[in-house]
Amino acid sequence: VLQRLADDPGAKLISISQNDWRNPCQCETCKAVVAEEGSEAGPLLRMVNAVAAEVESQFPDVWVETLAYQYTRQAPEKVRPRANVVVRLCSIECSFVQPLDEGEQNEPFRSDIEAWSKVAPRLFVWNYVTNFSNYLVPHPNLRVLAPNVRFFVDHNVVGLFEQGDSQSSVGDFVRMRAWLLAHLMWNPELNENALIDEFLQGYYGPAAPHLHEYLNVINDAGERSGKYIRCFMPDTSAWLTLDDLNQATELFAKAEAAVADDLTLAARVRRERLPLDHVWLSRYRALKRSAQLQGKPFRGPDDPQAACEEFVRVCRASGVGNWRERHPFAERAETLLRKHGPPGTPPKQAEGIARSDWIDSQDGEFRLARAGEWAEWIDDAAASDGRAARMPGDHFEWAVSLPLSGDLVPGNPWHVYVAARCDATATKGSAMTTGIYDSAEKKSVTHRTISVDQAVGPEYRVFDLGSHELSGSMYFWLAPPKRPGDVQHVYVDRVFLIRESK
Repeated sequence: VLQRLADDPGAKLISISQNDWRNPCQCETCKAVVAEEGSEAGPLLRMVNAVAAEVESQFPDVWVETLAYQYTRQAPEKVRPRANVVVRLCSIECSFVQPLDEGEQNEPFRSDIEAWSKVAPRLFVWNYVTNFSNYLVPHPNLRVLAPNVRFFVDHNVVGLFEQGDSQSSVGDFVRMRAWLLAHLMWNPELNENALIDEFLQGYYGPAAPHLHEYLNVINDAGERSGKYIRCFMPDTSAWLTLDDLNQATELFAKAEAAVADDLTLAARVRRERLPLDHVWLSRYRALKRSAQLQGKPFRGPDDPQAACEEFVRVCRASGVGNWRERHPFAERAETLLRKHGPPGTPPKQAEGIARSDWIDSQDGEFRLARAGEWAEWIDDAAASDGRAARMPGDHFEWAVSLPLSGDLVPGNPWHVYVAARCDATATKGSAMTTGIYDSAEKKSVTHRTISVDQAVGPEYRVFDLGSHELSGSMYFWLAPPKRPGDVQHVYVDRVFLIRESK
């Protein structure tokens, strides 16, 4: 540290922090300090204080910063930061649909900032104002931005870093959010609604009132859902309904019509519609099924493949960058363009059943973990739609999964089937495991091991996973057997559901 500061005479702050975001030291000495201090911040802050004392002796105007983050977020009971130590408290676990100063979802963080504000001479905050799992969807945190800035001020915070969509130029009104936060950080007492109105009118012209109403629809939906909406949300199915999306789409149509004669404003409005488009394209089949089952309008695109191609074109023309943290848009574009292929031939199990009473989920809807390593999409003439997901037999990860959609109409059980096969040199033993898991209840709903003799060969076999009451927190999964010498590949064609009468 001393050498670095000597090499950079202009530096006024240096960071000495923990691991990101786990693995605190487990030696007996550190564990004893944790027990004494009641927090993993205890040994960290004692070490930082010792370094800060040396720094002060040679660089009296330099501050030494350390994070209070994840396992060190709780203030220690005894040790106190030195006068030249900056504690930077991180809000990464918080719900961003509720203000930090109220609501039970953020009570743990509220307790932590109250404790640090009493003992830290220089308290900074690292706050999160985007969705790092998916920049390209709506994120209903607009109404908490200003209250949270004021909450930090009220708790003696003197430095604030608002981490947003730095890796993406397309997202949920990213320009307006940056502008709004810049003004609020300069003067937290400014009226956020007046600031939003000023930006919308100045940047989108006649489209402003429709866009403001759209923002209300999105943020109303997040608040109404009661869900814990973090800064890592893979999609919007937990909180954004078909009705919300239909209304939002109608409002964007009005906004686009209002600026149709102005090329500059029209391009800005079109770019802001991309997150809404992304929701329709990501959840297309589930939303369309939901509309059919509930007898509701469907305002999504008529031709999802053409809409995907336009979405990709406009994103690229807008210099999109990454679609999620550290993931380039190119990988998302490939997935979307594959997602809306031709429908598969109906399975025998669905013969004679009304189309509204069975659901076919093809490979394009699957989620692949570590795509290209644990799983990949391939063309496969034996598959019902000519394509499949394939996994090597050398691991046992749940690398192919499928959310059992929250857009399903509740009330009837659904019989779940999967069409799969394998390549194998073995004649016995496990070929794959599959099942349904409930992430909310953190338990298995059903689980099945499929043997080689049941699945080997070039033709797909249909496997029965039983009848279940499904919810949006459940997902289907399938994994290979980790038998690389015996099972070369496992293939998944489709998952289909047949609604049953109670």
